[in-house]
Amino acid sequence: MHRFITALAHDLREIIKPVIFLFCSFQLVALTNWLLLESYSITPTHTVFAAVGALFGGKAILVANKLPYLHMFQGRPVLISVIWRSTVYAIFSVLFLCSERVVTGLFRDEGPLSSIETLTRHLSLPHVAANAIWLFVSLMLYNSYVEVDRHLGAGTLRKIFLETIPPRKAH
Repeated sequence: MHRFITALAHDLREIIKPVIFLFCSFQLVALTNWLLLESYSITPTHTVFAAVGALFGGKAILVANKLPYLHMFQGRPVLISVIWRSTVYAIFSVLFLCSERVVTGLFRDEGPLSSIETLTRHLSLPHVAANAIWLFVSLMLYNSYVEVDRHLGAGTLRKIFLETIPPRKAH
């Protein structure tokens, strides 16, 4: 039981950063969708969808991090690693979100094929493309942060951005 709790605590520590980052990113996506669709009523469901999406995205990142091919560009220029990881994370996130919609359909007593058909019928390509661009750019920012923090030393960027720096003395 102790090993399970230790593993769970480790996974929670690993998933918290991407979930918070993706939650903020998905809030931007929801705001963009709201503005583009000219809907004038903001409902709490936008925040709930962003939170659920962030949890699925965080889980996708956690699963992708366990795959050996994700780290195949270690030792190469950081830009290549950032682009590669962002692409893999984006693919995993989209797969997780699509599978979530299919599973939701199964819980509504739809069959697997009917759930997939419902998913594809309600997709708007421009809407999906806009969300995919947001997701990829957000993941590029996240992976850039992770790589820079790794090169500077774990926690250095957090200290730079979140800790109070004493004012400089005038010369």
